[in-house]
Amino acid sequence: MNLKDYYKEKNYIHYSNCHEDFLLLKKYLKPGTETILSVASGLDNSLSFLVQDNVKVFAFDFNPSQVYLGKLKIAAIENFSYEKMLEFAGVSDFSKGDRANRINLYKELCPSLAQDVKNYFDSHLFLIEEGLVNCGRFEQYFHLFRKKVFPLTCRNKNIIAFAKAETIEQQREIYKKKINTWRFKLMFRIFFSKKMMAALGRDKAFFKYSKDNLPKILKKRVDTGFNNCLNKKNPYYGYVLNSFYPELPFYLQKENFLKIKANIKNITIYEKTFDEMLNREYDFMNLSDIFEYMKEDSMEEYSTLVKEHLSAKGTVAFWNMMNVRQLSGLKRINKNQDYLEDRAFFYRDYLVYEK
Repeated sequence: MNLKDYYKEKNYIHYSNCHEDFLLLKKYLKPGTETILSVASGLDNSLSFLVQDNVKVFAFDFNPSQVYLGKLKIAAIENFSYEKMLEFAGVSDFSKGDRANRINLYKELCPSLAQDVKNYFDSHLFLIEEGLVNCGRFEQYFHLFRKKVFPLTCRNKNIIAFAKAETIEQQREIYKKKINTWRFKLMFRIFFSKKMMAALGRDKAFFKYSKDNLPKILKKRVDTGFNNCLNKKNPYYGYVLNSFYPELPFYLQKENFLKIKANIKNITIYEKTFDEMLNREYDFMNLSDIFEYMKEDSMEEYSTLVKEHLSAKGTVAFWNMMNVRQLSGLKRINKNQDYLEDRAFFYRDYLVYEK
């Protein structure tokens, strides 16, 4: 089996990374936070919370493949040195990759894996070969963009200069004169349309409630992002432009990795829905963009549920990309400045609330 056939399975890895900026979550993490509910996805952000001592992270995802990936990442962090973790994850040599050695590292890890996780990856070893940060469908969509589509819009030397600009002023100038051409605008409308993304990047079910012009929303956000966030220091769009990380994600930076490793027993990942996780109070909720996949008229009900399961000092944070979703009965506490600081500028809104 190859990746193309794998993505036809009922359950597959949608995201091998998290595509929400952890620094914006960390910004609103209050001192004394003890319990965190976190959407798993690629597990990056859920793991990142463990840099803070004495927190318990309850990660969840309804997709079993995402849960298996999360458990594999947890086992790798617990058992591997920092250098081995980078190699196993596929960071060390991202473009070529030592595929055979990643299989050897996986075999070394197998005795530490739960049987269901081992069974899954034993039958999908090509995911291990790709590297844990590179095997999601969404990540493969970005690789297609960088390798096949983006070069059709401008010269490769301009793409490289854009990715490596030393200052935001240089980056803005390159974007204005060399990148944001009529070819780029046309390509953007086509490649990031709902139809194309559903075919190649995201499950078509994710667009069920989307009514707005997605390419228009994304283009406006990308224009703002490229004019305010330096690609060279951006693990999110740096990944898109380079097909590797110019700066490592928060949880894979060495100092953070060692703290997370020391606290790795404090994270648990569940194959459950959001509703099923609302069985206790939490001090912080990282809900990614889950409300986009819910009916707008259900937000009143979810506002009540969130309020009931937030502690007195509780905070809830989430993003909107395709659809506008808001919570009622809670106080929004973040400012519009977050829109300019968000390095993962896929999203139209970032919202943070407290009681």
